[in-house]
Amino acid sequence: MSHERYRPIELSFEGGVVVPADSTPLSVRFAHESAGERLVPGFWDGGRTYRVRFAPEEAGTWTWRSESAEDDSLAGAEGRFEVVGGEQRGPVRVASRFHFAHADGTPFRPVGTTAYNWLHQDEPLYSQTVDAIADAGFNKLRFMVFPQAGGYIEHTPELFPFERTGGRWDVTRPVIPFFRRLDAAVEALGRRGVQADVLIFNAYDRGHFGLDELTEDEDDVYLRYLVARLSAFPHVWWSLCNEFDQLKRPRQRWDGVGRRLAEIDPHGHLRSIHNWIELYDYNQSWVTHASIQNGSATTGFGRANLYRDVYGKPVVLDEIKYEGDIPDRWGGLTARQLVHQFWVATVAGCYASHGESFVTESGSLHMVEGGRLRGESPARLRFLRAILEDLVVPGLDPIDKWDDPWYVAGVSRRQYVQYLGASAPPAWEFRLPIGFPGERPEIGDVFEVDVIDTWNMTVTRVGRRFTLTEVLRNDAYDRDSAPLELPQDEAVALRITRVGA
Repeated sequence: MSHERYRPIELSFEGGVVVPADSTPLSVRFAHESAGERLVPGFWDGGRTYRVRFAPEEAGTWTWRSESAEDDSLAGAEGRFEVVGGEQRGPVRVASRFHFAHADGTPFRPVGTTAYNWLHQDEPLYSQTVDAIADAGFNKLRFMVFPQAGGYIEHTPELFPFERTGGRWDVTRPVIPFFRRLDAAVEALGRRGVQADVLIFNAYDRGHFGLDELTEDEDDVYLRYLVARLSAFPHVWWSLCNEFDQLKRPRQRWDGVGRRLAEIDPHGHLRSIHNWIELYDYNQSWVTHASIQNGSATTGFGRANLYRDVYGKPVVLDEIKYEGDIPDRWGGLTARQLVHQFWVATVAGCYASHGESFVTESGSLHMVEGGRLRGESPARLRFLRAILEDLVVPGLDPIDKWDDPWYVAGVSRRQYVQYLGASAPPAWEFRLPIGFPGERPEIGDVFEVDVIDTWNMTVTRVGRRFTLTEVLRNDAYDRDSAPLELPQDEAVALRITRVGA
């Protein structure tokens, strides 16, 4: 049997007894000559059926053998399969310290969106959401496993994750149709090239459903079951919670869940947690990237990049307010404001997430229920994603973060992006910052410049090249070339690429 690299392989087993879901019913030990061994936990999938899912990352021969301390009939099965190359790129992981890449090395530039309660919607809204965000060019979706309650929530789902026993949710009795729906949701996103940013716990229950009342032991049972089901999907990201500080738990409890998640995930997916008012300590070793809410970090230059200095990890500003029409301060940005803030985040060396808070026909919001997109920003953010994917460098990093008045980002002497803001000046004199550390530009370096209209979505190659004539301590210039005329008062960025020396 041959299997494509990075694609999940599923093994099914028939047990002799029903193993309680608060234990691991079986594990499978996968082995490869050069990749070593990987012990992958299994899960109960109804009746006496148990499954194990594994996504191999190395081509060649893999062998496997099942183990179980709970049921002898689940132990001792074995087999082998051949893994071959294919078109899959593998899980997204941290790359070049502040950025992301697939396991095969292909850079990944997240331009994501949000639909918290999408999983719990009925058709056709459920399917329309996947199509809408994929067609708009978003490549990451943040959504909750547990149903949301509170403002703008106009739908109560029929399926819940667990059965109830004695008036409480019984995490040892997962509702299989619910979790199969979750499997299908993650698979649907993957088919359309969208990363599934899974929000594991829910801060917005507030006693409405009672799913915020789990104990630490119950957290662990649920977490192990969720990871066993979803970890093999290569496009999964983990987020412990959205606005974790609204779910009143001690910080130590969150730390413990995060460490446990890192310990039990055999595929090593990205892990984070998202804040409301109180920032989490993203220096925790289990955290792979910072997922931050800040309404003002991207309204001006020179702010968001400070998070990179503090945490030394990729920074995703997963909430910078939303494009919408509601009176709440977090939900009334215009499209131009949101697109501007995305570009500010970009030249800060960070990434951002979109959301729409237009009131829908049901009285809800797109960022809650999903469905069709209504705003003007998605097309411009798709354009931004295309600009990012055309970069010839691993990612954009602030060149001179100490004191560059133009906040230019890129990789020194290779490629730069300068965002001139929502209202460009009439002209631009060729000038590059010099960063420390980094390769210094040299007199005679030759550059091409593209003028990017971030709102009208055009890229115009300047019909002349620029050659450095002066390199100072903090700046480099082409003093011989006339200034570049710009579309004054438009939102403009410049892409500056070295083409010779």
